[in-house]
Amino acid sequence: AGTGNGSLTLHLARAVGSSGRVHTVERNPDTSAHAKMLAGRFQRGRLLGSVAFHVGELSEVFSKIDGSNGPSSQNGLVGEPLPVFDAIALDMPAPWTQLPLVAQRLRTDRFCVCYLPNMSQVIDLVRECRPWPLRVEDVLEVQWRSWDVRTTVVRSGNNFSGDPENPDVAMVCRPTHTPAGHTAFLVKLRKCAAPRSDQAAEPEQEPEPEPETPAAS
Repeated sequence: AGTGNGSLTLHLARAVGSSGRVHTVERNPDTSAHAKMLAGRFQRGRLLGSVAFHVGELSEVFSKIDGSNGPSSQNGLVGEPLPVFDAIALDMPAPWTQLPLVAQRLRTDRFCVCYLPNMSQVIDLVRECRPWPLRVEDVLEVQWRSWDVRTTVVRSGNNFSGDPENPDVAMVCRPTHTPAGHTAFLVKLRKCAAPRSDQAAEPEQEPEPEPETPAAS
């Protein structure tokens, strides 16, 4: 959810291949149309067959995707949505609002990944996961780090990873001295069979009253 320019959509489409299916959801119809155009231009539209572009709210799109129980379902329930997704990626300001849908439509032992720029959003997401069968497995910071990769003249005469035909030339491969930049956080959630007891906040217990000391006569 959150198509954007469609770069992640194309990456996922290449990962699932021709036998898989990627559903990408975007609220802005112009943004979705632009992403679809870019996907059609990438490798002559080779991946378009694996992608379904949707416009609207995530709940509306989920309700249209096939995955409801029929009368002959194992649990006997009719019309209850079944888990149909092997993975879900949420790129939105408040992904915790979609946790009920994620818990309902994500298959057990599969992952939901949320892309968030601020740590305050990460904290809100972790708090809201407690009532749902979603375990927080990893919180990773995605950083931007520049590297200095170039040829240089070796002054000492030692040719480390250089050109064997030109021993005076070697390669420099090291991070630059500029500070590493922050882009966002990736929060990985795993769907469990039931909410984990260690994720639930323990209720605060009131201290027991101290026994009264009998007054000395």
